[in-house]
Amino acid sequence: MIDMKVVGERLREARLAMGYKQQKVADFIGKTREQISYYENGTREISLSLLTKLANLYGKSIDYFLGIDTKEPELQMAFRSDYVSKSDQEKIEWAINFVNNLYELKHL
Repeated sequence: MIDMKVVGERLREARLAMGYKQQKVADFIGKTREQISYYENGTREISLSLLTKLANLYGKSIDYFLGIDTKEPELQMAFRSDYVSKSDQEKIEWAINFVNNLYELKHL
């Protein structure tokens, strides 16, 4: 059984590590800030498709958020900005996903 508290804690930690506010994440994935808060507090279940999108945005595996894999390599942004456009966020998500896929291929 999935522990939504663990998922929520890891979602919050990953968001803060990226320097994002809940509203910025909500805007990016098309949800409300309140919904992001519910997910991070573990009071609402999150769909697999949404968890996948957040995992890609944060540069983490789904296993990490589910508490299966705690040895996830850290991928951090090289810069911080108060404003990152949606287009830039999509590019960052793509790049993180690409690096994660390369990492997975190396360890097959």
